[in-house]
Amino acid sequence: MRNGKDDQTNKSAQLRQLLVWSVALAVAFGWIFWDFLHRQFRFAIEQQADWGHTLVIPFISGYFVWIYRDKLLQEPFRRAWFGLVLIIIGIGWYSLCALGPISMRHHNLMGAGVASTIAGIVLFIFGWRAIRYLWFPLLYLFVFGQSISDRFMEIVTFKLQDIASFGSYFGLSLVGFDVTQAGNTIEIFYDGKSYPLNIAEACSGMRMLMAFFALGVAMAFTGLRYSWQRIILVALAIPTAVFVNVLRVMTLGLLSIADSGFAAGDFHTFVGTVWLIPAFLIYLGIVWILKNLVIDEDDEIEDEKSEGTIRFVGSATSGFCIAVILLAISAVVFQVSVYSLNVYLHKNPIYPRQNFSMLPTTIDGWEKRRSDDRFDAAGVEALGTEVYLSRVYNSTDNVLPPIQLHIAYYTGQVDAVPHVPDRCMVAGGFAPLTPEPITIPLEIDQSDWSEDTNKSLDGVPYRVTAGPGQEDTVRMPFGDFELRTTEFRHPNLGDDRVFAGYFFIANGKATAYPERIRMLAFDRSSEYAYYCKIQFTITGKHNFTSEKFIEVVSGFISEMLPSIMECLPDWSEVTTSTTTPSTTTIRN
Repeated sequence: MRNGKDDQTNKSAQLRQLLVWSVALAVAFGWIFWDFLHRQFRFAIEQQADWGHTLVIPFISGYFVWIYRDKLLQEPFRRAWFGLVLIIIGIGWYSLCALGPISMRHHNLMGAGVASTIAGIVLFIFGWRAIRYLWFPLLYLFVFGQSISDRFMEIVTFKLQDIASFGSYFGLSLVGFDVTQAGNTIEIFYDGKSYPLNIAEACSGMRMLMAFFALGVAMAFTGLRYSWQRIILVALAIPTAVFVNVLRVMTLGLLSIADSGFAAGDFHTFVGTVWLIPAFLIYLGIVWILKNLVIDEDDEIEDEKSEGTIRFVGSATSGFCIAVILLAISAVVFQVSVYSLNVYLHKNPIYPRQNFSMLPTTIDGWEKRRSDDRFDAAGVEALGTEVYLSRVYNSTDNVLPPIQLHIAYYTGQVDAVPHVPDRCMVAGGFAPLTPEPITIPLEIDQSDWSEDTNKSLDGVPYRVTAGPGQEDTVRMPFGDFELRTTEFRHPNLGDDRVFAGYFFIANGKATAYPERIRMLAFDRSSEYAYYCKIQFTITGKHNFTSEKFIEVVSGFISEMLPSIMECLPDWSEVTTSTTTPSTTTIRN
């Protein structure tokens, strides 16, 4: 009797010891990978419609482990020293991404280091036999437990937008509506009125597709026995998600006839959530069909039940202790490297000094035509920022066509994909006349610019000019001023042409190339990060050329640029100020 009590006491003490070491291991793991974990959690909270499911994935992976508990506990765990190699590789790769070239500072690349470290810890403590059962829960956690970068997602998103727009066009036509399609915009004609519906990125179905992949893999693993059944179920996640998303877009189109507000804002999100219910039922039906395709006469022979206790060959404490010490030492070395190299893993946001709506309504040769354009909730979501300006200016002599000035401001992001016309306007049905945008120098009048004798960046003096009020000087951005230009045509415009061009100002430097923003705005030694897209659009007659477009934009921005820089953060003050710059959001 006493031996039984002693065994129970020893087991309880062993479990408490394992729990303590597990907590210590989790603390050491969180210490070194805090930047990644914090950013992933922030993505899941701030973008719940896209990545909220990543918060549930660890629990699903844990359930997979629970399913295998009897097989895992049949024999004692025997540690595998090769796991230490994976841990070192994972930490090394993560450190390289965090501290190395800015091109490697990527959430998913850093996630690969985190995944390698987790796999190494599991292999080292529990051994190769446990990996036979744990490889799938680990893989599921790695694949679905992190958000996918916009730079990767956009490759698929634009294709899904095309499918959603064509599918909804075909579906609405099939049920008897008069519908036209131009790019990713469909237009419903009903009762003598036109109801346009833009298939934005939020309607692409990518959110639903990612959730269905995660759901399909989980259901295939837990509910189906044969590999071919599982493969079919996971493969059917794609057409199921696409089909349901087309039905969702059709629903939004029909609702927009009653009220255009139904196609945007919270109701837009609500409709997407409601459609998840029939989508889930469809998926359950597919599982039922796959299960009933094969009827097994013999019941599956249950595996022998284990004693239900965690056992190790040798000391479990020593394995946990080695892993904790290795992670703790690595965390200390990593943090020392961060401070020594002056690296900021998290970029703090910094907002404009003035509202963009304060830009002058009249400049030399141009005057504001009407009230500033405001986007609906879906448009703001697609743009990715609430800090923007969209304004049209007319030439005072009516000789030149109107010019639309569009400014969008982004801050604190680490892997941003700017919304540029050579992608977004194509989605709106505009056809580019050149395969790629053309980068053309701007002829900006810099005759009244001078060198700042007090402020410089990397040893190069800032250039300053008179501010809008002619009282203060304004520091101008570094770099060559070029315009990334595309010429479009649209079926509704006949022979008229639409010219769109843009450049960026990022952390006080100018560039026309979206891919260079990371090099400018997300320099690892900068605590703050921002970039601003400045875009111009002109619709001209058939004889309006790219050369004329550049000439018009050059004259316009020569007058407007000092006012824009008056609104943007003064990067000289940001980098030299001993006080924390204002991070209050200025909404337009």
